[in-house]
Amino acid sequence: MLYLIKQEMFKNYHKKSTFVSMIIQVVIMLGMALLSLKYKNIFNGTALFKENYDATLWIVFVLIFLASNIFLNEYKYGTIKLLISKEFSRTKIYFSKVIFVFIQSIVLYLLAIVMSFVINFIFTRVAITSADMKTFFTNIICEFFSTWLIVSLCFLLASIFRSSGLSITISIILYFSASIAANLMFMVIASNKLLRFNPINMLNITNQASDAAYSHATLLPMYAYFIWIPIYVVIFTIIGNYIFAQRNK
Repeated sequence: MLYLIKQEMFKNYHKKSTFVSMIIQVVIMLGMALLSLKYKNIFNGTALFKENYDATLWIVFVLIFLASNIFLNEYKYGTIKLLISKEFSRTKIYFSKVIFVFIQSIVLYLLAIVMSFVINFIFTRVAITSADMKTFFTNIICEFFSTWLIVSLCFLLASIFRSSGLSITISIILYFSASIAANLMFMVIASNKLLRFNPINMLNITNQASDAAYSHATLLPMYAYFIWIPIYVVIFTIIGNYIFAQRNK
């Protein structure tokens, strides 16, 4: 397993796209900071800091793309046959990729945290209170949980479909569906309280962390997200592994 994880890291960190994605993330954050300086009446510097200068949205896209393509590339270049011929089980291959993406997600979120402080120190220079710091790290944690709910679904979809485009499209739609179809979903939840545990409702974790009033619509206490999201991540990952292990047998 450790060998496979090292191989994944070697392959991906020798790709220019891995570092280009990180550069783009920093550029996006700098762009938002500069916009807040030029259009102070539209962009609030403190709010942008607490939202890590909108880095999270880019991180989600990067991880969705990575998780959706990581299996397809093995089939595309025929390397999956080489790995299996070396007597690596499909389960080990699957989980080595999951662990690599998990490591990369931590790297991207750490980059967002460090650059948020650097950008604020050099450019925006807004006063950060202890309450702002608490909100900042709460948002990071909540976004990390919601991101992995989507990423684990990506792994499942990537195991089912041979098209990364389909996996990416479905994942992005589901990611935005929490806000796009919020009112409709809340009406359905109100009619049947068991439906409050559906995975799409779990994507409201950051909104509820920012506004406690959201609990009246989601019908979930804050702690429930930190229980149910890991449960869904485990379920999606296990199902994805089962499908991948049975593939082409």
